[in-house]
Amino acid sequence: MNSPLLHVVIPAFGESPFLRQTLESACKHLPLEVPITVIEDPCDEVDLTTVVKEFSRVNYLKNDRRLGIGGNFNKAIDISTGVYTQICGSDDIFLQDPLENIRLGNLEGLDISALGFDVEVINDIGESFLTIQDLVKRIIRPKLETFTFFENKRTFSNLMIGDWLYFPAILWRTRTLREVRFDVNFHTAMDLDIFIRLIEKDKKLVFIKKQVIGYRRHSQSASSLYAKSIGRFEEELLCHKNAIKVAKDKNWNTGEILAQLALTVRLHAIMQSFLMVFSSPRSALKVLVKAISPIR
Repeated sequence: MNSPLLHVVIPAFGESPFLRQTLESACKHLPLEVPITVIEDPCDEVDLTTVVKEFSRVNYLKNDRRLGIGGNFNKAIDISTGVYTQICGSDDIFLQDPLENIRLGNLEGLDISALGFDVEVINDIGESFLTIQDLVKRIIRPKLETFTFFENKRTFSNLMIGDWLYFPAILWRTRTLREVRFDVNFHTAMDLDIFIRLIEKDKKLVFIKKQVIGYRRHSQSASSLYAKSIGRFEEELLCHKNAIKVAKDKNWNTGEILAQLALTVRLHAIMQSFLMVFSSPRSALKVLVKAISPIR
C-alpha cells in the first residue's frame, strides 16, 4: 500500500480555544486521502477529546505523559504515514490544499527535505494583520518565484540574516526528519536549528509562494509567551553558534560573518530589553548583555 503524500499532525495542549477552527479548516481544504491526527499532551484542567470527536475523519492520540513541544514534534514525525509531514499549530487554519501546489510544480518525485509555503498572518479573531516581526520577515526574505529551488549556500546566508519562514507552513520529508530529529531542548528556535542541520547535510529545500496557512498570532500562544524571555534569545544565539561551525566547515565566509553578526536576533533582543526595563529590569539587563556580546 502506497503512503499518502501528506500527513497533517496537530499537537495540542491545554485549553486550545482555536482547535475547532483549525480542524474545520483542515477538513474543508485537505483531500480525504490526507490523514489528520491530533496529539494531545495531557493537562489536568482540560481534555480535548470532545472537540476532536466532532470530526469523524480526525484521528486522536493522547500522550501518557507530557512530552513538551519538541517531544510532540518528534512524535508527529514518528507516527506519520505520509511522505511529508506537516505539523500545524492548534491555533492556525488551512487556507488551501498544499498538495495542489506540489502537483502543479511536479515536485512529487523529487527528494526534497523541506517544502516551505507562504502564510497569511491573522489575529485572534481571524483578521489579517502584520506585527513588526512579520514585516521584518517580509523584508529580509529572499526574492521568491512561484517555485523557488534554493541553493543551500544562499539559503544559509538568508537564514543567518533572519529566520523568515513560518513553522506550520513547512512540509517535512518524513524519513529525513526521523534521522535528523527535532532538538527537544529548544522551544521556539527548533525550526532554525533543524534547517541549519539539514543544510549541513546538503539536503534540498524548496519554497512555494502560495498562502496555505493562516498563521495566528495572539498573546497566549507558546511563541508569544516565550518571546519575552531571555531563553528565546539564548536559543537563537546557540543556533548561530552552531551555524558558525557549519559555515567554517563549508568555507562559506559570508555565511560565517552573518552567523556571527546575528543582526535581527540582536536587534530584537535590544528592543525587547527596552520593553522589559520597567517590568523586570534585571531580566532586561540580561537580555541586553546577551544582545551585545560576541557569540562564543
